[in-house]
Amino acid sequence: MQTTQLALLPLTSHILPHGRLPLRIIEERYIRMIKESTKAMSGFGVVMIDPNQNGPFGRISSIGTHVEIIDFYTLDDGFLGINVEGSRRFIIDDITTESDGLKKANVHYISNWPDQKITPKEYYLAEKLEEIYFQHADINQLYTLKEMANISWVSQRWIELLPLSVSEKQLLLQQPDCNSTVAILKELMPI
Repeated sequence: MQTTQLALLPLTSHILPHGRLPLRIIEERYIRMIKESTKAMSGFGVVMIDPNQNGPFGRISSIGTHVEIIDFYTLDDGFLGINVEGSRRFIIDDITTESDGLKKANVHYISNWPDQKITPKEYYLAEKLEEIYFQHADINQLYTLKEMANISWVSQRWIELLPLSVSEKQLLLQQPDCNSTVAILKELMPI
């Protein structure tokens, strides 16, 4: 099992492979993280903060997503804005904290969920997701390509959007494919 070191950005939201997220970068440690990851073309890790957890990594959940920066811009308030896209899931092995508070972790990657063709009985989940994108232009504009025929892609976008607890999301992220998530989505949003 090969490990990689990644700087971590702990958030209350999460991003999964092929998901996109706009970020507002304010703190100096994260500006440094962006500079270093851009220079090395290495990306960084996004992990969820669980206020109800006090595990081996404090409030940081153990499964995260390696992200790549896809766009930079200056926000109206003068701060740095970036858009990131998730590439691979990882599990944290250990974390160190640098003098400025930036956390770096040794991680090992786990396989992304395989693509799965959406079935006719699942297609309404894609239609409901499309409705949300239509209602929220800020989310919709992040995606030039939407994989609505891939239930794995659709279910990952739902995990990002739904107000599930961190522990529920982490449990779903441990699964080898999207089938458990699809079953939960069908319960939450019956036809």
